[in-house]
Amino acid sequence: MNQELNREYPELDDPDVFEQMVTLTVGHMATNDGRLRRAQHAKATGCVAARFHIVDTMAVDLRHGVFGQPGRTFDALVRFSNSQSTFEKDSTGTARGLAIKLLDVSGPRAVPDDGDGTQDFLLVDHPVFPFPNPKAYVETMSRKGIPLVGNLLVGAHLALLERKELKIIKDIKGKTVASPLEIKYWSGSPYWLGPATGPEGHAVKYSAVPRQANRRTPPSEGDEPPDDALTRALDAGLQAGEAVFDFKVQLQTDPVAMPVEDVTVEWDEARSVPVTVATLVIPPQHVDPSGEVAARCESMSFSPWHSLAEHRPMGGMNRLRRSVYRASVQKRGGTPAS
Repeated sequence: MNQELNREYPELDDPDVFEQMVTLTVGHMATNDGRLRRAQHAKATGCVAARFHIVDTMAVDLRHGVFGQPGRTFDALVRFSNSQSTFEKDSTGTARGLAIKLLDVSGPRAVPDDGDGTQDFLLVDHPVFPFPNPKAYVETMSRKGIPLVGNLLVGAHLALLERKELKIIKDIKGKTVASPLEIKYWSGSPYWLGPATGPEGHAVKYSAVPRQANRRTPPSEGDEPPDDALTRALDAGLQAGEAVFDFKVQLQTDPVAMPVEDVTVEWDEARSVPVTVATLVIPPQHVDPSGEVAARCESMSFSPWHSLAEHRPMGGMNRLRRSVYRASVQKRGGTPAS
């Protein structure tokens, strides 16, 4: 296949694969504390109020969607999370999520007539995903779901045939995270940045880079971290002062070296340097897992498809996520627009 710059290839999609993944996802959703939880990123390590400030100076070709209003500040909610579908100790090795929801966003939607008025940006603390495309992801999840031997089958398959995927999983699980405020996050998958219609625009990836370091209460030497260690670190960090992340855009400059349809390939930041387009400012506040902000977050859905058309998700994994997120929200009884 001849890959072109700033283009995706929906003709690669297999509807049967999408349907299978929806069935698997909904089937794995479980109840915790009397509530049906998310299929992924079920455990929040904190939900906070924030501001998303668009930089005053912006290159003309990046002025699309929310970035088309230099100097504007959006109110936002930010949900930090662990990526599992189950509630594990915060010390368990897994991906860490940063979900940003901009409020009161108007304009043509990526999903027409979705009734939504937000813009979501979903990021994790690793630059790539473990599986390149929907087919590979569904095959692994199907093996994992086999009773008693699922995890063994997945491990054997990856070790024998998919060494790259196995390495990415090990890299993600092997990270030690002291505070959600101290780590860098990436979108992993690509997005459109350009006019809502027409071919003139860019395929991009996003990242969020922290300005603060050591914003936590260090544990006593030899102590076992508490189950909610990241929530405590987040609270301690925000009690100490505001936290700031530089929100960056990286342009696709080579369709082969920086593919849209294979999310296991890292886009080299030396070949295409990410540009700061906004700052995410989280003011000092108490992180209360049972408080009003947390309750509001847990009643909401966060999806890459809560998006303006000028920021629409690209690539097979994002097209799969559209079906999966919709099914997850419907089962939870949440509102797609929230």
